[in-house]
Amino acid sequence: MPIGRSKKLPRTSVQSKPIMIIAHGDVDGVISAVIAARSLSLNDRDDVEYYFSGPRSIDNVLSRIPGGGKRLIIVDIAINPDKLDKIRKQIKRLSKSGWQITWIDHHEWLPNALDGLSMYADVRVRRAPSAARVVLEDLSGSDYEKELAVIADDADTATYSNNRARMYNSLTRDRKKREYLLKVLLEGKFEDDRVIKWATKRIREQEKAMRIGIKGSIIEKTNKGRSFAIIDLRPRGGPGSLISKKLANDKGVGFSLVIYSCDKFSLYAGMDKSANLKPICENHSGGGHPYACGARIDIPYYKKLICLLLGRMYLPREIRELTEEIKQEL
Repeated sequence: MPIGRSKKLPRTSVQSKPIMIIAHGDVDGVISAVIAARSLSLNDRDDVEYYFSGPRSIDNVLSRIPGGGKRLIIVDIAINPDKLDKIRKQIKRLSKSGWQITWIDHHEWLPNALDGLSMYADVRVRRAPSAARVVLEDLSGSDYEKELAVIADDADTATYSNNRARMYNSLTRDRKKREYLLKVLLEGKFEDDRVIKWATKRIREQEKAMRIGIKGSIIEKTNKGRSFAIIDLRPRGGPGSLISKKLANDKGVGFSLVIYSCDKFSLYAGMDKSANLKPICENHSGGGHPYACGARIDIPYYKKLICLLLGRMYLPREIRELTEEIKQEL
């Protein structure tokens, strides 16, 4: 079962498989890919080729797919407004060259995105706790797939009441472990000894990182009086969504800004469900949900290097400006 990173999508041998699935690299994306593959390739699941991408890179991934293909399934990937023209161009090219394209998602799409892509692909977008839920409803599945969708719902809403959702979340942050998890789930198993071993170790590391992240967090207020936490996880990142959830429960913060690196951040809703966080992320070529989204900060390369060396001891102007933007807009 060949599985590759999207940025290394080969120009050759892509058409050797009847079905290609491109999925987001989080828990929901992995499970969505599994449900789709098990539904569409009932006779031979080795007929599917898998790649991972996201809203920021999907246009580039599509541009690397040669014409004359067969079945292309894209799951759990939203469309950033500034990528729409490039994506539409590639979907049109692939459709006219022979690819049968289905795009399934649960994020909020702009009407022009739906209209523009529906001319060349079967676009199935509607609100749901997870993309896996939409894939299950549209492509069907057994009790196993139904349980996977429950796990995806739990993970993608950042509820994490399901132990497997936490396990899978800890593994999808590492490319090789994510690909191994995909393989295990495709075989119809929820876990094996290796998945349990990896996840147990990673969860212990996350719990330690959570304690550090909570201790170092700062709580401020926006100009509209909303409380929010600033969680600085530089330079190596950490379980931002879990830390945000913990601070919401313990401190009652309205939402959290998680700084994973000098050029990567996310926003997560806490106790305040009225704040729409998505426009901030879209301002920085990102996207997601109104209650959980992510984006990147445009920052010079030399500042990224300084961040790697100094971590939280160095706060670049771009991050300070992002914080001020959040205070003004939310």
